[in-house]
Amino acid sequence: MDEKATKVFRSLIRRRIPRDLYQELLKMTFMYDVNNNVKGYELKRLLTEYGVPYSSLGSGTNRFGILIDGYAVKFALDPDGMIDNKREFLYSEMLYPSAVRVYECSDDGLIAVTEYVELFNLDAFYQYSNEMRRILGKIAESFLVGDVGVTAKNYINWGIRHTSHGDEICMLDFAYIYSVKYGIFKCTCDDETFLEYDKDFVNFTCPRCGKKYTFGEVRRKVTRSAQDKEIGDIKRLGYVLNAPEVELAINPKFTKFGKDKKKKQLKGAKLARKLQEAEQKQAELLQDCFDYNITEEED
Repeated sequence: MDEKATKVFRSLIRRRIPRDLYQELLKMTFMYDVNNNVKGYELKRLLTEYGVPYSSLGSGTNRFGILIDGYAVKFALDPDGMIDNKREFLYSEMLYPSAVRVYECSDDGLIAVTEYVELFNLDAFYQYSNEMRRILGKIAESFLVGDVGVTAKNYINWGIRHTSHGDEICMLDFAYIYSVKYGIFKCTCDDETFLEYDKDFVNFTCPRCGKKYTFGEVRRKVTRSAQDKEIGDIKRLGYVLNAPEVELAINPKFTKFGKDKKKKQLKGAKLARKLQEAEQKQAELLQDCFDYNITEEED
């Protein structure tokens, strides 16, 4: 019997975040009497205390971005942030290169590791606004996604990836993405008509009755249990690691092996068809509450 090809897989989280620090961060995340601004300061204090080299990237509503070893690392500040990390992990492979690649995510969603790209400034926002509309138009054929619409309020959720093939724009924060199969994205005027984006992909309108909705109004209908069901157990998505570096047999379901080809943006209905494939290509995992999911990094 021929021996299977193997590859060494690595976990940045496992390498940089010791178990004691992980437990401290997890405990902080569930401190409901502490606001997330304070948690951001505590996060940086803990990283410093444990000797983790980092630079601050900034805070969002539910997560704090840290630069470690050239990667953007998103730390959840509350349970919603943990769901956000897992949601991006689930969908990143489908949306790449229109979204940053998520290389790694802890099993509970506490920490996610993504590629680091140059953040948009206002000049870039105006320069690439038409390209943003084009990308969102394709994604909108299969998904609803919020907080990345073409508005100055959202420009910091976009960035520029510099490649040998030229510059590409991509979404940095795409946690609010949902399949259009959800019935909650239908208008109350009937049981069939789905809401449609406005021209800048910020708000929604019913094409039948004309009623307008904000993304926030629609998103509030998505329950925690519905999100948990949609995401599922991300342990099903890939390899299991028990150390910062593990050599494993290549599983073609989980790993692209051999000559890597430049990915092309998924278009229209292809996004929907890629949903199940994405569940098989995402990650590598450690066991128990210190589990990690890791996608293959380019050499």
